[in-house]
Amino acid sequence: MTQQDERIGYFSTLCHELYNPKSPGERDQVEKILDASFPTFSSDVHVTTNLENIPSFGILNPTDTANALRILLENSPNPYVQTFAFSRLKQLVMAQFTIFDKDTKLHLRTFLLEYAYIHPDLQSFVITQLASVLSLITRFGWLEIDEYQNVYQDMVQFLQTSSEHRIVGIQILATIVQDMHAATIPKYSAKFRKAAAGLRDTQLFNIFEKAFQLLEGILSRSIPFDKPDQEDRTKDAVLNLIIKCLSYDFAGTTLDEAGEDTGMVQIPAAWRTIYESDTFVPTFFKAYSEFNTRHASKVMECLVQIAATRKALFSGEDERSKFVMGIMQGIREIILSSQGMNDPDCYNGFCRLLQRFRTTAPLNEMAEKPGYIAWIELVADFTQKAFQTYSPTSTCFYLLSFWSRIVQSMTYFQQLGEATVLKLEGITVDLTRTFISTYIESVSTRIEEMLDDPLDNEDILIESLTMLGQIARCKYEKSCAALIEIFDPITVHYQELIHQASMGAISEENLKEANEIFEAKFAWMIYMMAVFIGNRPAYLSSDENDDADGQLTTKVIQLMQVNQNLVANNRAFLSEKIDAALVYFFTQFRKAYVGEPNLKAVYSKPKEVFHIEGQTDMLNLIMGKIITNLQIWGESESIIKKTLELFNDLASGYSALKTLRKIESTLLIMQNHLSNDFSFFNNEKHRQSRMLYYQVLCKILFAEDNCEREFYDFMKPFEVRLDSLSSLSTIEEFQQPQVQRALCEVFRDLRGFIQPIQSRKNYLLFFHWFYPTYMPVLLKGIQAWSPDPSTNVLLKFFGEFVHNKSQRLNLDVSSANGVLIFRDVSQIMCTYGQRILTQHVTEESRKYPVKYKGITCCFHMLARCLGGKYINFGVFWLYQDKAVNEAYHMMFQLMLNIPMDDMMNFPKLTRAFFTMLDEFANEQMMVDPNMPAEAFLYILEACEQGVESSDNWIRTHACSTINSICSFVINETEKAELRHNTENLKNIHNNNHSNSNKTKHWFLSYLNQFPQVLPKLLTALFGLILFDDNNDQWQLSRPLYTLVLLELCSKIHKPSDPTTVTGTPRICNQGIE
Repeated sequence: MTQQDERIGYFSTLCHELYNPKSPGERDQVEKILDASFPTFSSDVHVTTNLENIPSFGILNPTDTANALRILLENSPNPYVQTFAFSRLKQLVMAQFTIFDKDTKLHLRTFLLEYAYIHPDLQSFVITQLASVLSLITRFGWLEIDEYQNVYQDMVQFLQTSSEHRIVGIQILATIVQDMHAATIPKYSAKFRKAAAGLRDTQLFNIFEKAFQLLEGILSRSIPFDKPDQEDRTKDAVLNLIIKCLSYDFAGTTLDEAGEDTGMVQIPAAWRTIYESDTFVPTFFKAYSEFNTRHASKVMECLVQIAATRKALFSGEDERSKFVMGIMQGIREIILSSQGMNDPDCYNGFCRLLQRFRTTAPLNEMAEKPGYIAWIELVADFTQKAFQTYSPTSTCFYLLSFWSRIVQSMTYFQQLGEATVLKLEGITVDLTRTFISTYIESVSTRIEEMLDDPLDNEDILIESLTMLGQIARCKYEKSCAALIEIFDPITVHYQELIHQASMGAISEENLKEANEIFEAKFAWMIYMMAVFIGNRPAYLSSDENDDADGQLTTKVIQLMQVNQNLVANNRAFLSEKIDAALVYFFTQFRKAYVGEPNLKAVYSKPKEVFHIEGQTDMLNLIMGKIITNLQIWGESESIIKKTLELFNDLASGYSALKTLRKIESTLLIMQNHLSNDFSFFNNEKHRQSRMLYYQVLCKILFAEDNCEREFYDFMKPFEVRLDSLSSLSTIEEFQQPQVQRALCEVFRDLRGFIQPIQSRKNYLLFFHWFYPTYMPVLLKGIQAWSPDPSTNVLLKFFGEFVHNKSQRLNLDVSSANGVLIFRDVSQIMCTYGQRILTQHVTEESRKYPVKYKGITCCFHMLARCLGGKYINFGVFWLYQDKAVNEAYHMMFQLMLNIPMDDMMNFPKLTRAFFTMLDEFANEQMMVDPNMPAEAFLYILEACEQGVESSDNWIRTHACSTINSICSFVINETEKAELRHNTENLKNIHNNNHSNSNKTKHWFLSYLNQFPQVLPKLLTALFGLILFDDNNDQWQLSRPLYTLVLLELCSKIHKPSDPTTVTGTPRICNQGIE
């Protein structure tokens, strides 16, 4: 056995063990050996595996790795070897393709094509991996090498050779088309987007045209096959390729997955001829009818994309009309024949086809076609059957979307014809009735068969039901009548159940089962009534529709009161589903009616039954429900959160807030806001909800201008809590667990309270109440518990406390509070920072919550002080106060303690850091001459990565930081030049030939120490501006001029240069001016 054979055998065995390990440990060991044996030389990967006594290819560089993988592939037909080799080759290309020479790039591509051609019998997953490598090198080399742009021509030989080669060629094309517009890392996004656009403009149409011809050939039986399974495999490959082509990102901006069923397909104008051909649409419907269900479902995917084609593609109205008629005729035939409707994929795809077709075909365009009424009746009949069969959160979502868009369009298109309008109105009422009755009747079946309950996922449920509400608005009074017709019998049966229970005529077990069914039915009904009311269009409201809403509201209030009475007597009737639905109902009622003037009709029925005469009475009722939920749902995080969000919504409108502040229920909660009756206070999982609770109370408290007395009354419970903490004199007393909890609770509540305050007058009320009286409690708490994560609550409070948003913290000119505040900030940062620097966390999942979260709070705190404009930092420098030096020194230590990768990979930390950096560089950075060289280098390297970030916020602040630094240094250099020239003139005038050393800012010495920094920044910025598509070009270009000037100045003032061009910086500055 030769040495080559030995190597091949050894690595083949390793590859087999990699994908069939006996244990995770064995897999890890094999993976390390293979990674070390075939290195990618990536800078962020360090392989330390010992390779002694292991066969080696003698790899010294990336090209050697590529050659070794090629040898491995050429000499081993093992699928495990192929899988490893192609996956490793892809990693190598991603890491090192740019440094390969042109010959290596061409040879690599040629090898991949030849390998696929020589081995047409490869496993499908191996072909996919090979094609993935080919597509990646095509993306990299598209702009550099012309041969890389012949994607279609390279595959022609595959398509013309044999059936197996044809299948392989189609599979490779499908993978390339899919990968060419896939998302990638920002570093290569501009290059890859241009490659994707190039493929779209030069190759994609030929690929699609060939795939369509192959589909026609399959249907006409004109393509010969050598083996029985080749036809099915060819169908699979061709349909996959067509789907990839139609799903291509033609516009150059990948759509959100959530929006893929709503956007038009931006087919290029070059495709017009094939779309306007007489056989195009019929071919796909013919394929759907003739293929088996597995392939028919893929044909349906193609039709979904085709139906969503943009209208502007067609050369005229006749061609567009022919296209629309073809789609409508195909839909009609599928409904009449029920072809494929027993297959879930085909059925779901057909519903998507209807929805996408309606998205791009306006109602008036469809309605003017002959036979539209008969066609829409067929679709309505299909929808009725679908509502009775499938769940509302999957297939029916598309059908609800179809009909809701039709109803919405009826508002805009007035010339539909009376017959069409009447037909659509009748259909919508019938569909509404069918949907409601079907899902109410299915409740018992769902419970008995333990099926997934849509009520458990409110977000998805609401998305579907909202469209039902839009459909109901087409003929609203009749839709409401249909809803009430279904609701009333359920209430009658429920009353019978309650009567039997009160008489003891039903066992406890049977009562529980029956009550569970009624709870679900009532929850469904309340949600449906809520979406009915929530879809009220203010511009098309009428007294008749508002009166119908009033009747629905009355039904809900009646049900709520019955439920509350039952719960008061028996907690078994407490229902989370019903209360969640009630909260949602009141949220929708608030959106539709609270704050609206002249709404008598909606209150006519509630006034008759409950004496609710207007908005004030209704708000009082809602507030009563909110208080009840806060008292009884302490164990339910969901109910408390939704209840407080409703409370917050009520306090958001101006007129509603004024009314809310005056009603009895609100006054009660304001006077007893910390009452033990609110059970949610006693549960740790409501921490965020407590903050929202106090945010709302703050809005209500400050809704009136003169509220000093109410403010001090409101703060009394806080005074009691803080006074008890103030009585603790030692750090040991603060370190008790109950004190830790008390500290977290009080400062979390206070943070929630001060967050919404915008007015200076109101904020200074709180400021003078808290500071400096209770500041020692905060300082001792941080000293006692740092670096425990519980300290983050205190840090976040003080970060909010020093935040001068809306100029709320503008202090008087004679006030010393600004200086005192920054001293406290410095003390807090030093106390916490010294402790957190000793924490060494290596586990990725614990880094942020345990360490970086507190540092993020410190960065926020310092940034808000630096940018608040209420602290006179000159006082610190003038009187040599150590607080400012200590704060900046700790900032540098915290910054340098965080690896650059971590700094850029934790979004909240990154944002806080760059915000602080921007404020620091704006003025204070150049005032402090004590910045360590390593901190200077870290900041500029962070700015380099910041400008390349995909987050516009980070990019903006990074560019602003660079601009501030460079502008300051250029100005200082200009001043130094002027002083130098003045001194020279004086020396000449006085015949004094002594040389005066020119003063140079310390920043320039750092630039000379790290000469690579400025060129790298310039390269990064120029690359982004010239080659990337950004919506913040102005921000990116801001620091460019100053960077160029600073680079020039740093070269001019090099110590080795005996001559100095003194006028250059000044001339450049004049250019800026």
